[in-house]
Amino acid sequence: RIRKDIGKTYQSQKEMIVNGRVVAWNKLIKKEILDITKIKFPYGLRYEDVEFFYKLVPYIKKVSFVKKTLIHYVQRNTSIANTQNKKTKEIFNVLDNVINFYKEKNKFNKYKDELEYIYVRFLLCSSLKRICKIKEKDERKQALKETWKNIYLNFPNWKKNKILKKKSLKNIYLKSCNKLTYYIYCSILKVLF
Repeated sequence: RIRKDIGKTYQSQKEMIVNGRVVAWNKLIKKEILDITKIKFPYGLRYEDVEFFYKLVPYIKKVSFVKKTLIHYVQRNTSIANTQNKKTKEIFNVLDNVINFYKEKNKFNKYKDELEYIYVRFLLCSSLKRICKIKEKDERKQALKETWKNIYLNFPNWKKNKILKKKSLKNIYLKSCNKLTYYIYCSILKVLF
C-alpha cells in the first residue's frame, strides 16, 4: 500500500506535542538546534524517535514543509519495529525519559496536559496494539499489567485531561477505558492484530 504523507503546520509547540508526526525519517533539523540542546537519539532502545522528537519540540520555533516527495519509506512486516517481544516494553522507559526530561528542564508544568495526553495515548493506542502482539503469553500479560499501572502511577487523573474533551474517535475510545474495558480491548486487539 502506498500512502503520501503530507505534513501540516502547527500553531504552537503544544499542538506539535499532541499532533506531531513523531517519526525521524521525515525531518530535516538544523544542526545548531542539536548542538545547542545536545539532544540525541537514546542508545539501544526501541521507540528512539519518540524520545528524540518530544525532547526536541520545546526548542523548535519554526516548521516548514517541502511539498515535493523526497523520501520513499518502506515498511516491512519482518522489521524490528514489527517484531513484538519483551523489548516492546521499552516504550515505558522512553516515555518516562521524556517526562523526566521536561521536569529536569523545568518545562513540565507548561506542557503537562500535552505530555499527559500523549503518554496515555501512546500506552492505550499504538503501543497497546504492539503489546497485544507479544507472542510469549507471560511477557504479554506482564506488559499489559505494566501499561495500566504506569498510566495511573504517572497520571492518576488523566481522565480529566482537557485535550480529552475534544471530540474525536480516539478520545471517545480513551475516555471509555477503565479497568474492565481495558482488558476487553486487549482481548480484541490480540485477535485483530
